[in-house]
Amino acid sequence: MANIFPYKALYYDNETFKDLTPLVIPPYDNIPAGEEQKYLTRSPYNFAHVLLPRTVDEDYSHAAELINQWKDQHILKETSVPCYYLYQQSFEAYGQKHVRHTLMCSVELQPFSEGIVRPHENTYGQYKADRLQILRKTQCNLSHVFGMVNDEEGFLETLFEKWMFSTPFLKAKTDDGTEHVLWKVEGAKFPEVAQFFKDKPIYIVDGHHRYESALMYAKESGAYGDSKNPASQMLFAIANSYDPGLIVFPTHRAVKKGQCPNLDLGKIEQNYQLLPLNPEALMKFVEKPQATPQFGLYYKNQLFLVIPKEWQNEAAILGGSVAKLSVTWSDHKFAKTYCGIDDSNRSQKISYDKDAKALWSKRNDFDLIIFHAPPAVSDVTGVADEKRFMPQKSTYFFPKLAAGFTMRRLK
Repeated sequence: MANIFPYKALYYDNETFKDLTPLVIPPYDNIPAGEEQKYLTRSPYNFAHVLLPRTVDEDYSHAAELINQWKDQHILKETSVPCYYLYQQSFEAYGQKHVRHTLMCSVELQPFSEGIVRPHENTYGQYKADRLQILRKTQCNLSHVFGMVNDEEGFLETLFEKWMFSTPFLKAKTDDGTEHVLWKVEGAKFPEVAQFFKDKPIYIVDGHHRYESALMYAKESGAYGDSKNPASQMLFAIANSYDPGLIVFPTHRAVKKGQCPNLDLGKIEQNYQLLPLNPEALMKFVEKPQATPQFGLYYKNQLFLVIPKEWQNEAAILGGSVAKLSVTWSDHKFAKTYCGIDDSNRSQKISYDKDAKALWSKRNDFDLIIFHAPPAVSDVTGVADEKRFMPQKSTYFFPKLAAGFTMRRLK
């Protein structure tokens, strides 16, 4: 079903840079506003100098110039043959240590309508236009789409165990404490990898805009449908959807002061159960996926577990996978009905935070707070399989892929 390929990687010279810690960055859309300078000042070769826009109307000419300059200076090198890359991330979440493996490869671009690459989020034009522009200027895939595949038998992991006997290719540590290690193997030696994907769809975890921008570029450049043309493919880092290291954090909603000052709890109870909840139970709730829709609500010194009544009745309209999501009810039902919050004003009225403890400590700074349990990975694949979309900020997969490990030239 999916056509995947090894690729020649453009990478920071691992003889000059034994450790890429000063050079790699989070994905461009995960750097909070105001923190760009932190990365730009770490090193003149930090990847932020390439990946981040410098002005509102950035055309990314400087990014193309830097890449060419760094190649000429041998800051960047390119592998001599197409390779696969095992990307290991070691990190801590929910008080436990985890390891996550992904396969770095390139994937032939197909429209979402084909069902080969499956999204779970909507995309927006301004972000796609920005990523399309950087593709046009640099002629490079600069970062990976984060994807996953159903590999219940652990086929890929059996290959990874062999690859890890070789010397690591690249390594780094990011600000969130995650340790990143890459190994590379020649693609021609492992034809079974591509064969494994022939009957598998790939699910996008993060990077919907980058994927669609790459597809737009493939079509405008005439590369679409020509699997031998590098521009007909996009870089992916693909995890196993059954990997216990595939950690999802919930994203909580805090409604800003003055945006929802008065709630009629009696009216709410017509459609929702409101069960008393204590803070200790809340902190356990936000760490474990729930099989049915429910969310925590803090309002005027009261804490409730909120459970929608007869939520199954919405399955025919929303799709069963979306109807069972807690965030569907908290965002598209509760907040919309009782606070007048929808997609047109959400960014002005809501603050988002994945740290429940930090948000609880600031609870009096908001009109109300909605706390979520993390969605299950199967929620993501279920929504994608039904060709539906999750509400905005439904998932936060942790940790993010580091940008700057490997790139790929399109010509």
